[in-house]
Amino acid sequence: MPAKKSTAGKPRKHEFLSPSWIDAVRVLRDEYTDRVQPPSIPVRANLVVTGAPFGAPEILGSIDTSSGQLALEDGHLADPDLTITTDYVTAKALFVQQDPNAAIQAVFGGKIRVQGDMTKMLALQLPLNEADSAAIAREIADRIKAFTAD
Repeated sequence: MPAKKSTAGKPRKHEFLSPSWIDAVRVLRDEYTDRVQPPSIPVRANLVVTGAPFGAPEILGSIDTSSGQLALEDGHLADPDLTITTDYVTAKALFVQQDPNAAIQAVFGGKIRVQGDMTKMLALQLPLNEADSAAIAREIADRIKAFTAD
């Protein structure tokens, strides 16, 4: 009888944007609260993700940095600065792979629609002008990739 492969030490995988994935992101955010500087400009953005392989036809979420920390939550904010709409595959590539070039290509390719102040969307990027910030951003990205199902 073949031996079972051990999963000890491996993080539990969560489907991107599922409730358990959002919970894992919250835990990660809380862990890095004192290490990540929020954008210098407060941003309140609603997200609409279409074509998810589970649940409702649209996933509604929000990103809010107005408290001084980045909060990714379910549901929409009242009076957002902008609303970002994209498909599930593009959202996963952006949030999990965190490739700024992919974001630019998606905007110009029509895969991301922005209503409102687009300059606020640009402010959502982590400050990467310092070596420490870039290293922390890579660490966070790696951890997100590790708990996101393929």
